Amino acid sequence: MPFPDHVSSMTSPTLAVGPLPGAGNIGAAVVLALLSTGCYATSAVLQEREAARQDARGAALVWRLAHRPWWWLAVAATVTGAALHIAALALGPLSLVQPLGVLVLVLALPLGARLGGRVVTRGQWRAAAAVVLGLTAVLTLAPHRVPPSHLAPSVILFASVAVAGTALGLVGLAAHLAGRAAPVVRAAAAATCFGFASGMARIAVTGAAPFLLAAALAVLGAVSGLGLAQLAYRNGGLGAPLATQNLVDPLVAVIIGVTLLGEPLQLTPTRVATAAIGLVATITGIWALTRPPHSPSPLAATTGSSGTGAGQDECRLRITDEEGNSTGVGR
Repeated sequence: MPFPDHVSSMTSPTLAVGPLPGAGNIGAAVVLALLSTGCYATSAVLQEREAARQDARGAALVWRLAHRPWWWLAVAATVTGAALHIAALALGPLSLVQPLGVLVLVLALPLGARLGGRVVTRGQWRAAAAVVLGLTAVLTLAPHRVPPSHLAPSVILFASVAVAGTALGLVGLAAHLAGRAAPVVRAAAAATCFGFASGMARIAVTGAAPFLLAAALAVLGAVSGLGLAQLAYRNGGLGAPLATQNLVDPLVAVIIGVTLLGEPLQLTPTRVATAAIGLVATITGIWALTRPPHSPSPLAATTGSSGTGAGQDECRLRITDEEGNSTGVGR
């Protein structure tokens, strides 16, 4: 994502770098991000649990769920998760906080199994372990300190146009594709919007740019991503689109963090090699945890919607054991 030369200049009037904050803020950001992920996973499991007990659809389903205390607990968990995520973005780098969101898939696994009264299989644990270990390796590249940024509105608008152009280009490409490729490309467009939304949320809460401008763009990105995600899920199920979103969303956020906010990655040869191996493990684990029900993988996706950052992703997954019994989770 190209930006004008003055965006990356440390002496530029549009990006003033002051004293670097201590690593303590980043530690707090990680804790808040993990708590946020736990809230989203809890909400996911409760939403699917309550929805699965209803035989209505559409508005009737929403009406019935509105009378279920556990469903309102799920809503409260979602709101709490969003607040914690924004708080994490206020304290830590976007390129560190955003990738932690993929752990929702991991945390929802034992929670869904517990509520469903079943045992998590070895295959499920292997996939979850691949995500956790792989993500840990990838995050060795994350910055340890974050330079405060001050961005001119023109820079924010330039970034918005670049992201919008990328998302529209992907949507246009999807219109010319057939089969499973089209939903995956639409999911990539949705993830681009979600990653942008989180970037704008960090800019808003850190005061790097006018708050109203950044906040409005964050909401616009989240809403656009939500709509694109529904198109992807409608034609492609949840498995491949969800896996795509979990991979592209943090990637876009990292690009924004590095190019726009000046977050310095730790690019030593050893760290890069470790991160590359970790990325392969993470992709493998996520793909296994989001395979469709007919796949040999015990964790499959059924339906849902996704968002990050200011509009953290919401999805529904169905966890199926080796005997074919299932309980769903939705985030």
